[in-house]
Amino acid sequence: MAQRFCLLDIDYVIEQHRPVVRLWGADEQGKAIVLLDRSFEPYFYADVRQITEQQEEELLRRVLALSFDGRNPRRVERTERTFLGKQTSLIKITVPLPTDVDYVRDIVKTWDEIKGTYEHTIPFSRRYLIDKGLLPLAWYTVTGKPIETALAVDIAVALETLTPQSEEHHPSFRIIAFDIETIDRDGTQEIIMISLKDTAGFETVISYGKQKQPKGVPLEIVEDEAAMIARFVKHITERRPHIIVGYNSDRFDFPQLQRRAQTFGIPLDLGADGSPIILTRRGRSSAALIRGRLHIDLFDFVERVLGTTLESEVHSLDRVAKEILGVGKIPLEWKDIERAWRDKDLATVARYCLMDSELALRLAETLLPQIYELSRVVGQSPFDTSRMFYSQMVEWLLIRNAFTSKELVPNRPPQDEIKKRHKVPAYTGGYVHQPTEGMYENITVFDFASLYPTITITHNISPETLDCQCCGKHKEENPNMVPGQDHFYCRDHKGFVVHVLEDLLARRRALQARPSNKVAEYRQHAFKLLANASYGYYAYPGSRWYSRVCAESIASFGRMYIKQVITLAIKEGYHVIYGDTDSLFLQMKTEKKIQPFMKIVNTSLPGIMEIECKGFYTAGLFVLAKTGVAAKKRYALIAADGTITIRGFEKVRRDWSVIAKDTQEAVLRAILAEKDPKKATSIVRTTVEALKEGTINKDHLVIYSQLTRPLSQYEQIGPHVAAAKKLVQRGGRVHEGTVIGYIITPGTGTISERAEPVEDATRYDAEYYIHNQVIPAALRVLSGLGITEDDLLHDTKRQYSLSGFLQKPK
Repeated sequence: MAQRFCLLDIDYVIEQHRPVVRLWGADEQGKAIVLLDRSFEPYFYADVRQITEQQEEELLRRVLALSFDGRNPRRVERTERTFLGKQTSLIKITVPLPTDVDYVRDIVKTWDEIKGTYEHTIPFSRRYLIDKGLLPLAWYTVTGKPIETALAVDIAVALETLTPQSEEHHPSFRIIAFDIETIDRDGTQEIIMISLKDTAGFETVISYGKQKQPKGVPLEIVEDEAAMIARFVKHITERRPHIIVGYNSDRFDFPQLQRRAQTFGIPLDLGADGSPIILTRRGRSSAALIRGRLHIDLFDFVERVLGTTLESEVHSLDRVAKEILGVGKIPLEWKDIERAWRDKDLATVARYCLMDSELALRLAETLLPQIYELSRVVGQSPFDTSRMFYSQMVEWLLIRNAFTSKELVPNRPPQDEIKKRHKVPAYTGGYVHQPTEGMYENITVFDFASLYPTITITHNISPETLDCQCCGKHKEENPNMVPGQDHFYCRDHKGFVVHVLEDLLARRRALQARPSNKVAEYRQHAFKLLANASYGYYAYPGSRWYSRVCAESIASFGRMYIKQVITLAIKEGYHVIYGDTDSLFLQMKTEKKIQPFMKIVNTSLPGIMEIECKGFYTAGLFVLAKTGVAAKKRYALIAADGTITIRGFEKVRRDWSVIAKDTQEAVLRAILAEKDPKKATSIVRTTVEALKEGTINKDHLVIYSQLTRPLSQYEQIGPHVAAAKKLVQRGGRVHEGTVIGYIITPGTGTISERAEPVEDATRYDAEYYIHNQVIPAALRVLSGLGITEDDLLHDTKRQYSLSGFLQKPK
């Protein structure tokens, strides 16, 4: 038979002492499909010392003679791979089961003939995707034999061949979102409600007790908590979703469900094969794995990948949904939920719970296509990719390319080596051209296009090309000689990482040249993200291809090139306001000057390096720190349409209250758009008066800060830690990663002692918010005009002028 198939997820099981790879996916109609492949076997490599041919033959026989639980290695083959630029002779040891890899490796690594072992830590499912060249979310034509199965799928096939197809669309996956609500009862978190909503229009809320059925809410009332969990499992198995999504479901929802299900002896069998959820360790956190159904925790993706592109630094469901969807959660605090539950007001809690599932589903419909494309580029499953940091994505991209390039993958560094790398002093990063504090008009912003990736490619920066022997005799003439260092890179043999980056950027350019669609847009953005992350990967202590020298070299070239462009700009008669790493701010009287300047610069740059224009602004404000040194990226720009771009000010930081941020933005607008410092000071005084009068909404006073470790590990008790401890004492829930919202209340004691969780704060300390929030935020903008705190607190009748603050072109 021939069957169309889009790959979504992968796992394996052991049947009859053999691994069976299961490829989960769907066809165009959304029918669930599983492909079973029994032909793939696990293996690893061993590097053999120089020995005689006879000794090598004896070595191969010793490996094959190993016995473990009645099994032996399947095969031992001689092979060659390139390892960091050197051709290396290896033996490839194939074993029956994935668990046998570690067993056999632990034996052979102790033999005198073996120098080292490699690729033993690559998980079997990921190994399969790499070796077979399969891409998640790609389309294939399948040939194989249809088989009967107890798995919850529409079609099961014993796989014979997979032929890639060129389609770019995604199937209509069945996606279901869920959320739980809990209350504290005598120190135990009990689940009181579970909501579900899917892409087919199904929605329900499950709760329990003897309450009456409220009107207007799709609420199912069952006997008790155990019956509620069982009903949740029943809905999942009956709805048969391809994808299950939650928001913080790895750390909260699924662990809570598993714990309560175990308490009641209920199997949480959500897998398409009837298996229970598995909480797997991922660094310091866990991930909930559901076999045959892709589980995506949207919070993980937002926190690790998307968060840097969001305006909000608070990544709660409410904040993220408001920014992306324009709508947030129903405003209820945990105390309100507990009160409503105890008052048997199920409708209020049910609406709140169902809204959380609706927001998670809508976010999934927006974010999943981005996850899909990152997954395709990295070449690993969406389950894994959505939980990776950028450095991990780069590493798996390199591992995948290593297989096709016949490169041997370096081993992970041991923990003691990682600790050493962490202790290495920081090297010099990007160059900063300090501005003169003040306001400027007619500003053009230029950026190097993918500065560090293009430097890497242009100068062939890869661990194996560093200080090569073939170029050592004439290194002074080498264009890849690192400025200010005694290192250079090969000019004749292209590095492995360079090959990978070239391919990424070439594929991105090809997509940009095609008619645009959402899939292509997300994919080319994935290419850009991974290319830009490659520089940081060199310096990442856990990196397999770690090279501090490579990272330092890239930064050194970066400093050289931005200085060159600054020199060129000055030569062309432009005033350089500010420069930072890969950005340049110039005063240009007219936008007509932009293209000619870019042409001059790009002609002078080597290789594929180039600059591009990021925008023309009518005015901008640049501010110095108190030390007289420009704070990195602390500026505000206004475009002709009134749009303000803010970097480095409190407006874009979460550890300042809304009242401070809003006041600062209003002050910036008064200065940039209206050039009216008197109005700016008036705005501040009005805010101060409102604070004194107690008329400011509580929501505008909340300060947010994230817990970066368990509460018990904090030695210094800052305001957010003190507030979190109070929250826990009153029955609230916090964990590492929780964003704590608090308000500083009046009274005696330190600021930390007066920090109250937002749920409990009924009053605020006006003096704190005036002197520690609003005034400092405003003075960040206004102090350069000679405006003082006294001017903001009292109408001193002083006259203010921008004349001394407005910087004229030089």
